[in-house]
Order: sequence, then structure tokens, then C-alpha cells
Amino acid sequence: MKTIALYDSDAFAKEFTAKVISCDEVERDNKKLYRVILDKTLFFPEQGGQSSDVGTLDNAKVVDVQIENDVIYHYCLSGFLSGEEVHGILDFDHRFNNMQQHTGEHIFTGLAHNTYGADNVGFHLSDNTVTLDLNVELTDEQISFIESKANELIARDVPVKAYYPNQELLGAINYRSKKEIHGPVRLVEIEGVDLCACCAPHVKSTGQVGLLKVVSFGKYKGGTRVYILCGMRALADYNRRMGLLKASYQALSCKEDELPEKVTGLLEENRQLNYRICDINAGMLRSQIEILAPDLVDVTIFSEGLDTKTMRDGVNSLVERHSGLCGIFSGDDESGYSFVIGSATRDCAAIATGLRELLGAKGGGSKQMIQGCILATRAEIERVL
Repeated sequence: MKTIALYDSDAFAKEFTAKVISCDEVERDNKKLYRVILDKTLFFPEQGGQSSDVGTLDNAKVVDVQIENDVIYHYCLSGFLSGEEVHGILDFDHRFNNMQQHTGEHIFTGLAHNTYGADNVGFHLSDNTVTLDLNVELTDEQISFIESKANELIARDVPVKAYYPNQELLGAINYRSKKEIHGPVRLVEIEGVDLCACCAPHVKSTGQVGLLKVVSFGKYKGGTRVYILCGMRALADYNRRMGLLKASYQALSCKEDELPEKVTGLLEENRQLNYRICDINAGMLRSQIEILAPDLVDVTIFSEGLDTKTMRDGVNSLVERHSGLCGIFSGDDESGYSFVIGSATRDCAAIATGLRELLGAKGGGSKQMIQGCILATRAEIERVL
């Protein structure tokens, strides 16, 4: 039996009464659930890239809704008897949140299509993320332009219409669709901006979207993947970011507008301190090299806080003084070591192979010198060398 989709005709209805057609116990993700079929429902199932509605049937929590062959399955935490009448209540905050995101996606992709010829080839709307995939690479300026125009359209409060056109006239209508659809086609129209085949509930006018913000975007499969947030999600994200910003400038004892300059100054101070530390470590390493007995053949030095250039310079100095294997390791037993090993007489490439095979080291080089990193203790390294 086909379930009547009440959400098709009224996206803002919150409650309904229906009859239970069937109910069976199932296991999903190691949890016992009850799969309920109703003769009609307001619960929108997961489809078209959008997560499902949630809510309750009587006292049973509805945690997921799926559709297969026009049959809508409600997955509940408790079950019902066939023929029983149940009262459904949507979590309308969740529904409205999803409608804001989905209508915002139509606005953005409609403008991208009309302005830059970009087709929407992918869409995902979960409880946390909204992504849309376009088949054209867009620049920063183009993304900003679409975002600006989208919010102008939202401010104009243009009607959003959802309807099934006459099947005979459908062929003459130019609408967007990610796939070929057989049978009746439900269209969502934002006049002058978008006409798209879509099964999901939407807000009544663009003003109800509230706000559209592009959170980030980047190249994806030859096109562009765009992350957006709309309405209450955009507000929540703005508040979260403002909280982080406030915590940052308060921690740095500066005003909000002074934060970039303050951070830049601290980064420069840190860079200068690192230079000084590197110079001190390099000096200590040179002193350590100079006091080594000249008759030593193989030399291995363990230290901390050395950069690669200092280590390479140190190994070059060791190779000039000692005829065997000369290595410098910087780090500690817990986080591992970076290393540079050189020799005028030994095959360092073979040493690298041995370290990889015996201790899982990463890196390489030539017969004369190798460098890399290794997650092992000093005792293990010394034993292998």
C-alpha cells in the first residue's frame, strides 16, 4: 500500500492522525527498533540528499524515516498494533531548520546556474552539514557575488511554490533536475531564480530562509563543492565564531579590532624566539662535536630541538672529523626522532633500508647522506646502529 505523503501538500503542518498498516521488530546498528507503516504521514523520509524528519507517534520516538517503492517506513523506539490509530507530532524545529537549508540551496544553485551556467550535481543535507556540488570551478569573487545576490533575494521575500504540473505540459517546462524522473514531477519554483524538480518540503517565501552564508568552498571533481548555512544554523554558527573571537581577544588582552595585529606580533616574536633557540642549540651541538675524541670512528649524537639544517651541518662537520658512520638524532623516546646520517666510507642508503625494515623509519637519501624520522627509543636505535 502506498503511503499518502501529507507533507507534499502542507510543509507547515505539525500534527496528524493515521492508521497503522503494519509494525515489525527490526535491528539497526545493533539496536532494536520498530518499523512502522502508516496509511498517511507528515514525516518526510530521507531522500534527495536530505535527512529525514523526526518526532513522535503517540509516545514512541521516531528516530528515522525511509522510503522504498513509495512505502514510507517509520523507525520507532516502541511498536504498535496493526489497525491502531496513532497521533503523529513532528519535531517542527528540525523540519523548519531543514526547510531553511534546502530552500537556501535552491536559491544558491539557481543563481549559480543562471549566472555562470553551473549545474548542481550533488547535494547533502544532514543535521550538521549542508554541501552542494557544482560542475563549474568558481572563483572567490563569483562565490561572493552569488552569496550577495542570494541574500538580496531573501530580503525581497519572494514566494516559494511547490506543485505538480500537468503531465502533458511537463515536456515544455524548462526545469533543473539532477536525474531523469519517471512519472509525476514535483517542481519547486522561486520566480525568476529557480525552477527545480524536488520532493522535499520548503519554506513559503525566501524571507523565511533568513540568511544564507557560505562557510567554505573548494575544488571538487573538476567543479566546486560549497558549504552553506542558512537561517538559525547560520546564526548559531555566527554566535559560535563570535564566541571564539571574544575568547581570543580577551585572552590576548586587546580589543577586537586589534586582534589581527596582536596575533601577527606574537607570531613574529615566536619566530624570533625560535631563531634564537635554534642558534643556541646549534652552538651547543658544535661544542659537543668539538670535544669528541678525534680517534672515534662511528659517532651518534642524541639531542632535542634541532632543525634539519643544523643537523645536516652538524653531520657534515662530523664526517670531516670521523671516518665511520656519523648520525644526529633530535627528539625523544615518546614522540620519536628526526635524524640525519652521513658517512664518507659507509653506504648510508643501506643504513636507511635497515632502519626502515627493523624500526619502521621513514625517509631516504643517497649513499653519502640520509635523513628522515623514526618512532623508536634511543636504546632501540643504538642497538640497531
